[in-house]
Amino acid sequence: MTQNIQTIDVPIAEPFAEPLVPPSQTPYVERPHGPVGRSEDRIDGPEKVLGTALYGADLFYGRADCFVSVVRSEPAHAEIVAVDPSAALKMPGVLGVYTHRDVRGTNRQGLIVRDHPVLAESRVLFRGDAIAVVVATSERTAEDARRAVRVDYRPLPVVADMDAALAPDAPRLHPDGNIMGGKRIRKGDADAALAAADVIVSESFCTQTVDHAFLDLEAGIAHYDGRTLTIHVSGQWVHEERRLIALALGLPLESVRIICPATGGAFGGREDISIQIYLGIAAIQHPGKTVALRYSREESMRARHKRHAMRIYYTVGATRDGLLTAAKITVFSDEGAYRSTGPAVCRKAASHATGPYRIPNVSVDVYGVFTNNNPTGAMRGFGACQMAIAYEGMMDRLAARLGIDRLEVRRRNLIRSGDAVTTGQRIPIATAVECLDAAVRRLRQCPPPRPTDPHKSRTRPPALPPHLRRGVGYSVICFGLGYGDGFPDASRARVGVSDQGRIQVFTGGVEYGQGLITMAAQVAAEELGVSVRETDVVWADTEQTFESGSSSATRQTYFTGNAIRLAASELKEQLLDIASKLLGVHPHELELRDGCVVGRFDPARSVPLAEVVAQGRARGYSLEATALFKPRTVCEDFDTGQSPRAFITYLFGSHIAEVLVDIETGEVRVDRYIACHDVGRAINPQSVAGQMAGGATQGIGMALMEEVVNRDGRIANPNFTDYILPTFRDIPPVECVILENDDPGGPFGARGIGEPPLIAATPAVLSAIADAIGVHTHTTPCTPQRVWELLHPDEAAVPPDARFSLAPPHARLER
Repeated sequence: MTQNIQTIDVPIAEPFAEPLVPPSQTPYVERPHGPVGRSEDRIDGPEKVLGTALYGADLFYGRADCFVSVVRSEPAHAEIVAVDPSAALKMPGVLGVYTHRDVRGTNRQGLIVRDHPVLAESRVLFRGDAIAVVVATSERTAEDARRAVRVDYRPLPVVADMDAALAPDAPRLHPDGNIMGGKRIRKGDADAALAAADVIVSESFCTQTVDHAFLDLEAGIAHYDGRTLTIHVSGQWVHEERRLIALALGLPLESVRIICPATGGAFGGREDISIQIYLGIAAIQHPGKTVALRYSREESMRARHKRHAMRIYYTVGATRDGLLTAAKITVFSDEGAYRSTGPAVCRKAASHATGPYRIPNVSVDVYGVFTNNNPTGAMRGFGACQMAIAYEGMMDRLAARLGIDRLEVRRRNLIRSGDAVTTGQRIPIATAVECLDAAVRRLRQCPPPRPTDPHKSRTRPPALPPHLRRGVGYSVICFGLGYGDGFPDASRARVGVSDQGRIQVFTGGVEYGQGLITMAAQVAAEELGVSVRETDVVWADTEQTFESGSSSATRQTYFTGNAIRLAASELKEQLLDIASKLLGVHPHELELRDGCVVGRFDPARSVPLAEVVAQGRARGYSLEATALFKPRTVCEDFDTGQSPRAFITYLFGSHIAEVLVDIETGEVRVDRYIACHDVGRAINPQSVAGQMAGGATQGIGMALMEEVVNRDGRIANPNFTDYILPTFRDIPPVECVILENDDPGGPFGARGIGEPPLIAATPAVLSAIADAIGVHTHTTPCTPQRVWELLHPDEAAVPPDARFSLAPPHARLER
């Protein structure tokens, strides 16, 4: 069948040379013009500078009626035969000694699994397990009575390390054995890809146990009036602390109130219950009395959990031009005596095992191993920092093997937007390359003059004496924000107008020095068009605030910032509705700015916010709003560890360290340091830079000096004399480079900054040391002795190839 088709030529209209009218405006364009993006002064700054802030220990004076001390185990592993308090009870001023028999609830604690007795029942598993609580009329008497309590033990073999724990005849520390559990990733076929690789590089890494070393020691007070147990103690998650305390002590949830005082540092060290339950036990036994407890530095270090020491066996395969094709990784993590947050740390270590690198075939196994050492749990970096040491170390080794520049190998393999990370999650905005390039640009600039010699030019490094070697090291990292792995993650907030006309923000988040309450005030003030000085923040009081989740996982800016913005935006809707009648303008054509409601298109239409609030009260508006921010994550497939959204968003950063190494003594000095991070949007740039400098300092400490030394279950250095921390003399000025690439899900585009600066710091320093001495590092910290041994392996106390008696589960291959 033939079809006739007729074509008609239609003249194409000529476009106008210029638009007839300017482009139309929308009233919904986001135009931050308030405090967000400005370096506002910290709300809590003046009281901390003036010394009027009340920390836990400050609550003692004039308020405590009696004092508490905790009897702790001396052996690291033993059966408890008997506890005899008779001598202590005879001492004048002693009011009572209480054991697990006096605890009315489950007598169990633990953030993920309740496997840790509050007061030991039949066995102790580390030197520091709590056995009894002593209450007395003075702190001195309580301490003396603690030493008078007699505990008879039947010693058991001490499982001092992971080798001993995994031995065939090892004592079983828990009913299910000495392996806490495992986490694995399977993507592609790592074995087949390794077999086909042009080059294979293998290495083993050993990271140390680290203490949080916050300055504000555990201290606080508690009071029980027969109905409500009120506890004033610093933590990181007051609403979860309330749940754990209520369960352990057998109280209804509504009968426990937690109020967080000013807190001087945490870094994950306050996520587990510390002194709260012991204060609760004492307060319940003495209703109507205010009881007080504080730790010494030694007791704090003995009792508190630490960062996980890990052994990491890492093999990568690549093509001749340096493209990664496969990675096979096995990790053993020293959990210590109890689980704490160990399962989550293992999950995060697995999901960050290959960092920001594009590797199509990946096999990861992470095993938690119980020992009779201190429990290990949450600490800044949370499993990801140990893995960064390994994957960045492997990039340097691969570059050396192939003879390719270290930066070029990284650039060839870093993920780009749309690529997938270890878990298979595709990252829509990946800025690893941008962070690396920005850090390198800063490196190539002339370093700023030293503060001590402002007129001296450093355009060219001075010639070094023969015993010094200079090295430059690089790191690029990524970090999944939030709890992740499908764990429910949410934050709630309330925002309202007080009777005095001030904006009030209520959040359950804990401020421990990171700037949370200032961030909260800035977000609310930005949304409501007022200044930070007109905003008050009520935080971390379980009676006054809704749950905002833990101040950890770099999540508070993203989660609580979003919750506050949502609540503030709901309050804003009320205020605009009220003002609409006053100004005769549709509320969507109004905005809040500088304490007034102003017309978007006619700024002459304006009314003070105070007048709007007064009208709203007269008309019956609540003038407050609450909000919940609860984005969805997707639990991983248990067989493969793959998930389309294991984490809400990812953070990227790159650090560069320049070091001087004394090859005669092994001493390392960090001479220059650059930290670059993409934070989405810096809500408070000064606070962001402070977090970057602080995290870099902690990471340098982990790289060079910090280490908890365990000997047969005993901490050999439980004090700041023997546990070495970096000081201002050890750290150069940290040059902070802040990148801002708007995160579509964050409050005003912000992501967060808390943990990534530490994660990136340690591998950058280790890379610089290797560059200086020509030998790759494998064990942290790189103390002068360890650096000297790398340079003189024949004279080393422990030969490099005999570091672990635990054999790697996959062959050490090199091609």
